[in-house]
Amino acid sequence: MNNALRYREAGEKKDLDALMSTLAPDVVFHSPLSARAGFRGHDELRALFGVVFATIGELRYHTDVGDDRTRMLAATTTLGGHTMEESVLLKLDESGLISEITMFVRPLPALTRLMAALGTGLARAQGRKAVAALVGLAAGPLVFMTESGDRTLVPLVTGASPRR
Repeated sequence: MNNALRYREAGEKKDLDALMSTLAPDVVFHSPLSARAGFRGHDELRALFGVVFATIGELRYHTDVGDDRTRMLAATTTLGGHTMEESVLLKLDESGLISEITMFVRPLPALTRLMAALGTGLARAQGRKAVAALVGLAAGPLVFMTESGDRTLVPLVTGASPRR
């Protein structure tokens, strides 16, 4: 079984050890949140995916395209009761291990919720309670604005029915 498929199955089962076994030792993760928020190596990715698995709901991959060196996976999950879609671009090295992960998340309110949850979760996992509180305070208004805009402004602009 190839490592992209194993990554996908490990994500759906939230099996951190199985997911880590698919990654090259010097794996690089490109965050959907910021060009500055990258992660490198097993230790950093184990911490990241540990918080991710504790934060998101059931993850279901529905699309898997590519070849032996590059795969694009798409999945749906929930975060705080809201649907979130993710796409992940996996690059595999010559031995078949995942050497690079680039993640994309939509819609924008889900991305801001994810930013708040991961920022506070990672800071707490590092024992940095003050940083976790600061991240929560800083992210709160952004989450509020994107959710409010999605609920009220988007229907005004597009003519779509407001969501509840």
